[in-house]
Amino acid sequence: MKRLIIKMLPRRTRPAVKLRLAAISATVWLMAEAALAGGGKPATKIYNVADTRAMDSGFSKWIADVYNTNLWTYALLVVVVMALMGLILGYGMDRVLGVLGINLGKLDHHE
Repeated sequence: MKRLIIKMLPRRTRPAVKLRLAAISATVWLMAEAALAGGGKPATKIYNVADTRAMDSGFSKWIADVYNTNLWTYALLVVVVMALMGLILGYGMDRVLGVLGINLGKLDHHE
């Protein structure tokens, strides 16, 4: 692909294009080298916790406690809640559009 593009150019501009491509390639390679050279030990002592000191009780405190105690349970809870929200919103919008007279059911297609 690169050779085809270079052959489409006039002869006098080919060396300049090749030089620019080489410079761009070297720049990308050196940037990757610099990023990998950062190294260092990863931060393993950082914990994300929800602050529940100001919460007395209720649904928000329960969600925060689930988040603080077990992230897998929290992830499962989030997935279930998002699926239920999508189901409720989808069914609700279908009902609203039905009241407006728009039928989004199966459409008949005749060729």
